[in-house]
Amino acid sequence: MTGKRVSVKIQPKKGSEEAYFAERDQHKLRKLRKKAAEESTKKYCEEHKHHCFRCGTLSLAEIDEGNVKIDICVNENCGAIHLDPGELKEIIKDQSVLSAAKNTFLSVFKK
Repeated sequence: MTGKRVSVKIQPKKGSEEAYFAERDQHKLRKLRKKAAEESTKKYCEEHKHHCFRCGTLSLAEIDEGNVKIDICVNENCGAIHLDPGELKEIIKDQSVLSAAKNTFLSVFKK
């Protein structure tokens, strides 16, 4: 034999004290991992709140058009428009907002 190691894990008997603590520890680990993932996601969202999803720069400007807030990337080489959930429906519903948003967007790039 070339010195291979073999690991054997013996499962505790169901209903035993060991099984209870093993299950409790697993439950705690799942909760901790879930909480860590949620905190990580929240932290990431906060750190990248005003970053453009397209170019990644910290260059979003928020423009109010009626009851819709449009985020526009003011990076010279990008110009991406960011809409929150439901804002596109609101813009389409009110064509005057669409026209005003277009004019406002284009005014950002006028020199």
